[in-house]
This record gives sequence, structure tokens and C-alpha cells, in this order.
Amino acid sequence: MTGPIDAISRAQMRRRGFLALAGISLAGALAACAGQPTTTKHLRLSSWNIPLDLDSYQEMADRFVADHPGTSVAVEVTTGAFHQWFISRLAADLAPDIIRITPQQIGRYAANGSLIDLSSAIPADYRGDYSDAFWAIGARDDGIYGIFQHTDNFIAYFNRGVMEEIGVTPPDAIDSAWRWDEFLEIATEAKKVTGRYGFGYGWGGAETAYRWLPIVYQNGGAFLGDDGLTPSMDSEEAIGALEFGRRWYADGLVSQSNMTKSGGGDVARNMFLTGQIGLMLNNPESIAQLDEEMPGEWGTTYMIRNVGEASDLGGNALAVTKSSRNPELAAELVAYLTSRESAIKFCHDGNWLPARSSLTAADIGYAANEDTMQRFIDQGGRIPIELVRAESGEYFSSLNQVFADYADLCFLGQLSPSEASAQMMEAMTSVAS
Repeated sequence: MTGPIDAISRAQMRRRGFLALAGISLAGALAACAGQPTTTKHLRLSSWNIPLDLDSYQEMADRFVADHPGTSVAVEVTTGAFHQWFISRLAADLAPDIIRITPQQIGRYAANGSLIDLSSAIPADYRGDYSDAFWAIGARDDGIYGIFQHTDNFIAYFNRGVMEEIGVTPPDAIDSAWRWDEFLEIATEAKKVTGRYGFGYGWGGAETAYRWLPIVYQNGGAFLGDDGLTPSMDSEEAIGALEFGRRWYADGLVSQSNMTKSGGGDVARNMFLTGQIGLMLNNPESIAQLDEEMPGEWGTTYMIRNVGEASDLGGNALAVTKSSRNPELAAELVAYLTSRESAIKFCHDGNWLPARSSLTAADIGYAANEDTMQRFIDQGGRIPIELVRAESGEYFSSLNQVFADYADLCFLGQLSPSEASAQMMEAMTSVAS
């Protein structure tokens, strides 16, 4: 969720981009001009190409450099397919010092020695400001391999006009969130109003198939066992979740264009904006466009639930790579960037959700939609640690690809839920063995 950047900001970003390519930060450049020592410890931080985030990182890095004479920080852009990009740079020992990485990616690299332990650089008070689930993203038995910087998750969006027409008042408390059967009844009525479909789901393409896994945990199931390694999609609860997903399409409540592997470009958001659906389960990235194209016509409530509660595990951690020539300094910068003060700035500037438990929407000071942002923050507290351990596990990137294949076959009716479960388990076991 990014807003327009004014001319001054664009000029600053162009200046910073030039300095980043040169391998120095603004403060580092000023230090050099002032005749300070040129034997500088250089750090590189790589992030997704989100302009406001790049700007925030560089501003925070400049402050860090000002407090650490003889250092410089360059903010770079992570390009292409992440795993291919990162593996090639690790192999050449040219990976950035600090990498912005998702929970679903971190386990692979923590396990194979590509990331370093940050324990010695993490202030003692950090652990107490994270939920067990969010701390577990970077924590391993032998150390801490990343600190969760910000999160995002799924809640329910609704079209106010559609809800009024069917006479439904969405719940205003997380403990009153719609349960599965109730939600499908409402979606069925919404379909009658839209004349097309009832709701949509916020996948972003095959690599984000994991965004559906909260449904499994809502039904009391699990993707992997307690060890975070053993596939467990053959349980009665997991098969029941697949049956629930199959109903979405069998009953015509969700478009077949809005599936695990065909959700790129956020099909759900586009269908919501064009009135083809009355509800969607999605993350905060839709808010800016909804404000622009549907002002006052939409609202939010909490994520659906069943016997359990769960939501998507979105967001990013920061980690230090084995390529770093100055790992202690890099770890110190990670601690700085994930401090409470830095988290407030980063989440405010980029409209992200804080990972720290003590931060509220009021603390962040969002420019708009504070009530919705607080709902997302509250929802993040209901993400089970079992889901986190599964998604941040060593083999999850590969397991996610398997899940995408068989989930779509199930949802389309080409495999029954039981058949999909059996074939998925066979393929998952092969990957994780």
C-alpha cells in the first residue's frame, strides 16, 4: 500500500539511488566530504522494489551511519525470482549483508547455513515485545536467524450496499467473527445481489498458495506435524478444510479465475472493485485502491473462523547473510531497524502492520482507516504458532508448490478432497524426506 510521492521525495530518492549504486549512504558521503577516515565498513541491504520502503530504509540507515562513524549503508533492490536471485549471489559470496525475507523463505536459508545467528546483537527487551508466533519466525534451537520487522494478514472486506440489501450487520468484535457456515450463507445471499459471485480470496499467484493454509488451521488441522517437518494433510480436519474449499467453487460462490495458481494481480480485489463479489478475504494492500475507487462504499470485519482461528502469515523479517564481511555491524543494524522507534516509522511510512505486540494503530499514526488497520493488528494476534512453524520450516518453499498443485485440482473438482489429500501427502513426503 503505497501512496503518491511528491516531487521532493522523488528527488531525494533519485539522490539516494545514485549513492546506493555507488555503495555509500548519504551520511557516509557527508562524512567523506568532511575529511573523515575513508576506511569505511560498507553494508548492503536488499529489499523489494517498493519506493516508500526503500526511502524509509535509507533514512533509517543514514541515522545509523551518523551514530557509527566509519560506516556506510547502501539500500538495494531484490530482483527477479527470489530463490534464484539469492542462491546465485550466495554461491558467488556476493549476497547483501542484510536481506529482507518472508517467513515462508527464511527456514530454507536458516537451515543451510546461509544466515547468521543474531543473538548477540539483539537487545534483551526485544523478545518480550513479540508474540511467541512472531518470534518463532526467526528463532531456531541454536540461535536467532531473523527478526520479524512487520506483518500483514487477512481479514474480511465487505461492500456496504450489498450487506444492507441482504440485511447483515458484520461483527465488530474479533470474538464474534463469522464462522464457516454463517459466512457461506452470507456469501450465498451476496451472490444473489451481485448476480455473479459471493466472495473472493486474496491469492497473489502460485507462490502464495500458502495464504489458504489458515483455513486448514481454522478447522483444527495442520499442514505439518509438531516437528515442522512431517506432512499432516491426511487428517480428518485437513480433508474437511479441502472439502470446505471445494464448496466455494462447486456452489459458484468464488470464480474459477480466482484460484491458487490464477490469482496473480489480485483477482479478488478487481472483482470486488467491479461489483462482481460482495465480500473478500484479503490483506491490507487493497485499501489504497478501495479508498480511491470506492470511497465510503466498503468496510471490514475480522477473518472467518471455525473451531479454531487463523489468518495469513504475511510480512517480512530482516536477516544477515553469510556473505557479510561485517556481520556484527550488520546484526547491529538489523536490531536498529527492528527497534520500536524504527518499527513505528517504517509502518507509518509504508502503511504496514507492526510485528511488535506493544504497538497499536494509534501508535503508528496511520493517515487513514485506523479502525481497519487495528483490526488487522488484532487479527495478527490470532495466528497460531503451529502455522508459523510450518511455514517458516526448512522445506516449506518446496512444499508450498506441491500444495498449490493439488489444492487447485481439488477446488476444480478434478480430485476429491480425499484423493487430493492422498496425492498431496505422497508428494509432500517425497519433498520432506
